[in-house]
Amino acid sequence: MRSGVSLPELIVVLAIVGLLTAIAVPSSRNLLAGIETERAAYHLISAHRIARFTAIMRGRSTRLDIAPESLVVRVVGGAGAGVVWRTPGPAAEGVALEGPTYPLTFTPFGLPHGLGNGTYTFSRGSARRSVVISRLGRLRLVRD
Repeated sequence: MRSGVSLPELIVVLAIVGLLTAIAVPSSRNLLAGIETERAAYHLISAHRIARFTAIMRGRSTRLDIAPESLVVRVVGGAGAGVVWRTPGPAAEGVALEGPTYPLTFTPFGLPHGLGNGTYTFSRGSARRSVVISRLGRLRLVRD
């Protein structure tokens, strides 16, 4: 009886492993891109809700600044004005952001003020997600 494997057997096993890896890697990249774009979209939804609820709880106007590098919630005007919440933007995860460049402002009652509607699109590779914000402040996540 012999023990061990021969060179042809080892080559066949390595070829099968290589083939399976070549099939699995591209699909896992698409999966990861979808997860990252979805996470970036939910970060924007969270920032929107934080800005709105901060306006209501503090009884002050707040502003949400949306940029690829950061999402920032600020209380606007008066004593205590300044940054309330900040998180890295989608660019930190390698996700591209397209959409309006104006900040979203909320009244002390939590209602959008001024230009409050827009569509923000997050993309990485072939994965795309969009967050649609209506004039009334409603949010909708769209999986493209």
